[in-house]
Amino acid sequence: MNSLYWLVGWLVSSLLHINQCRLISRSKLVSSILIKPTYSVNSVRFYSKAPEEDTRTDTEKITEKFDIPRIIDLADEQYGMTKYLKQAQKSIKAREDALPPRPDSRYKGEFKMLSSIIIERFPTLMPLPTEYEQRWLDAKDRLNEIVTRPPMKMSAMIEDLPEFKSKPGEEDEDALEEDFDRFVAEPRETEADLKNDRKSLKRALDKSLYLIIKRRDGQWQFPSTSWIKGESIKNAAERALRDTTGSDWTYWIPSQAPCGVYKEYLDVEDQDQLKAEGIKNFFFRSHYFNGELKFSEKIVKDHLWVTKSEMKEYFSEDYMEQCHKLIFDDCFYNYI
Repeated sequence: MNSLYWLVGWLVSSLLHINQCRLISRSKLVSSILIKPTYSVNSVRFYSKAPEEDTRTDTEKITEKFDIPRIIDLADEQYGMTKYLKQAQKSIKAREDALPPRPDSRYKGEFKMLSSIIIERFPTLMPLPTEYEQRWLDAKDRLNEIVTRPPMKMSAMIEDLPEFKSKPGEEDEDALEEDFDRFVAEPRETEADLKNDRKSLKRALDKSLYLIIKRRDGQWQFPSTSWIKGESIKNAAERALRDTTGSDWTYWIPSQAPCGVYKEYLDVEDQDQLKAEGIKNFFFRSHYFNGELKFSEKIVKDHLWVTKSEMKEYFSEDYMEQCHKLIFDDCFYNYI
């Protein structure tokens, strides 16, 4: 009886194995019919030419692959710096052509080089806001008060929760408000403002002050000196600063390049005296930090610290027209 059971089991397992093999062979046949054979480049290398070398740049490959439109071609003269330089040259030439004709000079193209220094004292107070700025600040404070307003406390229910208990070291808000009420701010106007002492640095604290000097010839201007052959224009400006105000104070010249150039053509008599057609004056910025300025009596007859709006009271019309473009407005420092 046992042998019969064993024979039946062997027949069933054999049939299952045969059926499984038949299914596998049938699936391979179907896949071979449906899937077409693919051939790589290597398999047909004998029949094809060698691939050409791709000499395109990575930028060109990415542009073509993702179909990126080329907006600006830096190699195109239309978008290069050359275009703007040519425009600047044309505008300068047009401005010079608009000037009245000058007589021919023996020193045409020759200029006497000067270097001037604009010494600036930064504002130490924020300027008062305008009416529009004050309205915007008030609206911002109201919005901030609404956003940061603490939630209403239900003392009967949550006064024992740890997050609503005062932390050790925190001062009472009422005490802080009392301290703030007793605080008295310093006045914005100093004694020098009341006396209109324009030789003092302790005035117009919410504006920039600029040093101007009165030379022995009676002309008001920024400290300047003649350029000596062999030195840089920036070194000449620093020499003008030291010769005029001494070196016992702290300053900083932020750039090696001038911030502007003032060109003036001379009369025939002055041309023979200077052996030049005109004067080119290069201006550099300098920032005053601290220290006492000691003015040279040989160069300086008088000196003043003035704001941008006060310069027109001292400078000539031509000099002021050129210099006011180089002076920042006081509102500029609100955004630094």
